[in-house]
Amino acid sequence: MKKPVVVCGLPESRFEKYGVTWPEDWDVRYVNRQYTSENLADADYLLVDAMDDVTAEMMDWAPELKVIHSEGVSFNKIDIEAAKERGICVCNNRAVNKVSVAEHTVMLALAGVKRVTVLDSLIKTQGYKAASDWFLANGVCEIAGMTVGMIGMGAIGREVLARFKGWDCNLCYYDPFRMPEEAEKANNLTYLELDELFAKSDIVTVHVPVVPSTVGIVGWDQIKAMKPGAVLVNVSRGSMVVEDALVWGLENGVVGCAALDTVDPEPMPDDHPYRNLSPEAMERVIFTTHSAGRTQQAFRRMLQWAVADFQKAEAGELPNNIVNGVNKLR
Repeated sequence: MKKPVVVCGLPESRFEKYGVTWPEDWDVRYVNRQYTSENLADADYLLVDAMDDVTAEMMDWAPELKVIHSEGVSFNKIDIEAAKERGICVCNNRAVNKVSVAEHTVMLALAGVKRVTVLDSLIKTQGYKAASDWFLANGVCEIAGMTVGMIGMGAIGREVLARFKGWDCNLCYYDPFRMPEEAEKANNLTYLELDELFAKSDIVTVHVPVVPSTVGIVGWDQIKAMKPGAVLVNVSRGSMVVEDALVWGLENGVVGCAALDTVDPEPMPDDHPYRNLSPEAMERVIFTTHSAGRTQQAFRRMLQWAVADFQKAEAGELPNNIVNGVNKLR
């Protein structure tokens, strides 16, 4: 009897690091994100990094493929329609890192409001007095009493909401699928259309998936509508923000701080416009390396959930979090 064959684009060391194992009798092949017609030829299951392209051609290389699984939440790099046409289930790890991303969001919001990175940099490069003088001249504000606007009220948005509740903030959100009125009341949450949210919010956080309707959701109109000094936190994808608009907003002091966990493309090249801002504008930017959802706990869950989904499929059951509507195993 043929052993289940898993082609895994993730490094074996990651499984070792987080103590996640495969069934002993499975044939697991680590290919270091190098997918070929040879190594996919007899694959039953494919586990990919969320940033890996999975094309129709690749699927045709694997006539026995049952499930394609994204390690993370995103699956926009996978041709889900081609997979559906071939009867291949595409799965993601929906909400696997919601706590990690929510914590990172709040951290970036606090750092942006309190200008932590500016003070840190000044102390290290110019000394304590220079930092103290800057602080006394510019000041920072309390988050209590501020309006926090969240774009997207899915699993991550709700975790962010839970963390801002109790901080005496005015909480509002935009989502194409509005919550029931009773849920809004229970959370002291106000629904606003997108432009109004930007106009009223002191902190704007972005938590939407990558679909055609969300690419560029933070555009020129939204940047121009921002309150002077407001903080923009993007922990979604770089393509959610229109790059030229944000550069303009930073250079003209419209955006008080942009805290960006994601940019487009990644890794960010040295000639990227965000790397070539004026010194004054650069003071108003905080970068992290697409690390919001990559805590040790989240990585462990991602691997565990993917292995469990493949085991379900091998037992003849549909795996969890199928994103392309396939309701029968190939």
